[in-house]
Amino acid sequence: MKSRSTIIKTLWIFALINTQNIFVYAQQTYPALTRVISFDDLAGQKTIKKVEWTNPNGISETLRVTEMPVPVDRKMKEMTKDFLLANYGVNSIWLHPRVIVFHAMGDGDLQTSLEVSSFLNDRIPENWGNLYKAGKLPNGAHFIIEKNGNVICLTPPVSSDESRISYDRDNHKWLVRRHQDGNPIAIGIENVTDRGNVTDLTKEQIGSNAKLARWLLWMEKGKIAYAMSHHQFNDDQNYEVFLTAFKLKHLQKQYRTKERKDIGDKNLRQIIDKVSDFGYTVHSFFDLKR
Repeated sequence: MKSRSTIIKTLWIFALINTQNIFVYAQQTYPALTRVISFDDLAGQKTIKKVEWTNPNGISETLRVTEMPVPVDRKMKEMTKDFLLANYGVNSIWLHPRVIVFHAMGDGDLQTSLEVSSFLNDRIPENWGNLYKAGKLPNGAHFIIEKNGNVICLTPPVSSDESRISYDRDNHKWLVRRHQDGNPIAIGIENVTDRGNVTDLTKEQIGSNAKLARWLLWMEKGKIAYAMSHHQFNDDQNYEVFLTAFKLKHLQKQYRTKERKDIGDKNLRQIIDKVSDFGYTVHSFFDLKR
């Protein structure tokens, strides 16, 4: 009969082997896609920015933003232009902000979320099915919010001449990023969530999403009137209503992303309520169309 210490040692070795196997499997399933910049280099260049504004109800606020800009070179701009022409017939890489779309990563911590999503890569992997068929442009977003509520800006606004980052309300523009099918009118806000979970936002994330949305509504001088969750775009009929309302043509709809669950109706409702409480008129577009 084996001794207690032998049994414990055997179990420990078995657990170690299985842990290593799980790690190897995870690495094989989710390779780091970082041909533009590594996470360490991205984090190493971060800076802190504070923006201030006054809401319609007279309450002034300050938002602390961690700037971690993903580099955009000439090749990435050309790829963005090609993607928008092929998918929307739009001959510009610059956003016309009309809506905010909230997302959740569902990939684990911040580093993993950015590394496996293609946010830090130079293209979409060829084996990503319809995403690749729609175009090589990598995924991206304008902001991502950590579980503790920290707001990170991955794609800061730039001045009209593109010479610098600019939070000037009268002199800025946003690059289109590929989220919600590269929608050319949507500012994208991602949220860090546990792997496989895209609806479990923390109260800190709810608060920061709402605060960021309030600043964006102020920043864009009323051009943004709608806030949406990615899951609301799944229904084909609703999507057609959306395209018609905003005078958009999606030329490659057969490759669009469906079956999303992030961030969910409950989270979206809480965020919209916290924005409306400060005097803004903001709706979920799809709620209005039911």
